[in-house]
Amino acid sequence: MTRSEALAGIALAPLAALSACAPTESGVVATKGSSLRPTAFGSQLYPSDDIGRSIALLAACGSTLLRVTATKGNFDYFDALFVAATAQGMRVIVISQYAAQPVDLTAYAADAVAFHRRYAAHNPIWELWNEPNLAAYWLAPPDRYAYAKLAIATATALRNAGAREILSGGTSGVDVSWLYDLRLNGVFDVVTGCAVHSYEKPALALNEYIQAISLMPPGIGIYTTEACVVTSSGQPSFFQDMWSVHRYLSLPALVWCEFRDGTAGPAPPYNDPMGLVTADYIPKDVYYTAQTLVTNA
Repeated sequence: MTRSEALAGIALAPLAALSACAPTESGVVATKGSSLRPTAFGSQLYPSDDIGRSIALLAACGSTLLRVTATKGNFDYFDALFVAATAQGMRVIVISQYAAQPVDLTAYAADAVAFHRRYAAHNPIWELWNEPNLAAYWLAPPDRYAYAKLAIATATALRNAGAREILSGGTSGVDVSWLYDLRLNGVFDVVTGCAVHSYEKPALALNEYIQAISLMPPGIGIYTTEACVVTSSGQPSFFQDMWSVHRYLSLPALVWCEFRDGTAGPAPPYNDPMGLVTADYIPKDVYYTAQTLVTNA
């Protein structure tokens, strides 16, 4: 079977799965899913977010995950973050740092291992690069084969250092073609999970998730390490539908892309923000939607 034939078959996979569904007006089945296969909820945090206030609010929302980017020389921040997260029963997803291209694989893996050893007692989850399928984040034209080499080298080093959960780098969109090539190149033989990002309507994302699931070898789950929309796009309804997609498919994680307004977005000055809370840490409607769904899952 050729690559194009395989991808064509994957594209048809959702049709049979969806034929038995009774979707709502949004096109998404509202469900709590199986209690035996829960979905962990969490949010991205940035160094400008107050650790104490942010983690307390996330804990009250049912969060069990935080997501941050590893950087050198900011250990006071990470020390405090890991202690506070662990005290609330949360685990931290660590995105491996960006690096200039071409990447020195040996040095890159060594930096990740050093970071892991510092925080090994907190059992971090690793995500190998953020959106490597975009030039803006890969820092060069995207190269799935170069990325596969980096992922395999870094994941192997981290596993040898005792890391238990390692995700492939979250793709911009559920990029089935990219994921297919990662599987062909052995990435999912080394990592323990596959990270993706989704910002589109959950009814459309559902098809893509089913395609991605069909690509994965046994034991490799699909983790959404970024998903959200701007405030004006109807955050509560987006969250409700995306949560239903995750529960319907028993996906292991859903991470909101921005905890506090003003730290991320399409472009500064972020006047149509994506956060769960305002810049002053006041919960928004989407926060209460998430709290109700997550704590009653």
